[in-house]
Amino acid sequence: MTYNEILYYALTNVCKGTYVAWPIGKAPPLPWFTYKRSHDGEVFADNSNYGLMPRYRVELLMKENDPQLIDDFEAALSKIGTWKLYEADWLNSENCLYHDYRLTLLPNREEDE
Repeated sequence: MTYNEILYYALTNVCKGTYVAWPIGKAPPLPWFTYKRSHDGEVFADNSNYGLMPRYRVELLMKENDPQLIDDFEAALSKIGTWKLYEADWLNSENCLYHDYRLTLLPNREEDE
């Protein structure tokens, strides 16, 4: 499974989502998420590539504050990596609330637990 697939399948257990953006006029009703890979996350040591920890930007959009949805979404993020909430705000242009997360994917995390 690719890193994008790991992230997508983990988060679609909570709500619908897509890579980067929905086609114009094709977005489903809220809530949903988008994601994109922001860095490859290579870790170099001793003049070689020591590890790979891909980094993503994940945005959760919802019509109104939904603490249960947020808890479920953040629990799903925790199962696949480490994350931080970068920003949470109201988007006037979209008339919705959004949470912007930064995720470092740790592909074997679920196996370790």
